[in-house]
Amino acid sequence: MGTRRRYRYYAGETGTSYQYFFAGKRPVRRPGGLGKGSDFIFVVRGDQSPPFVLRIFVAESALTAWRRDHSRELDSNELYALAKMRLFRAFDEVESLVQERLNIVVDEQNLEDLLAPLGVV
Repeated sequence: MGTRRRYRYYAGETGTSYQYFFAGKRPVRRPGGLGKGSDFIFVVRGDQSPPFVLRIFVAESALTAWRRDHSRELDSNELYALAKMRLFRAFDEVESLVQERLNIVVDEQNLEDLLAPLGVV
């Protein structure tokens, strides 16, 4: 018997209601100057549309900058929370997630801002 995934719900500020679940994480190298990092993979449905895969890319360069500035690594729970905060921001800001599903990124410019509401220091 396979594992049954439970969808979670999120009402985006774009007016779209989303259902999503976390499907896994894998190391990747992204083109376009993004380099090494990890894809946090979510399966997403918006307003009863067919599900699609959305990858939140967490750049290794952003984690290196965090480590340098805070003298510690982010643990696995903090990394997942970081990816999920980026997912929620995409739900709130991106009109067509299907078209942008490979362009949702955590980098040096947004990492601190994404962690701030969580109190991660």
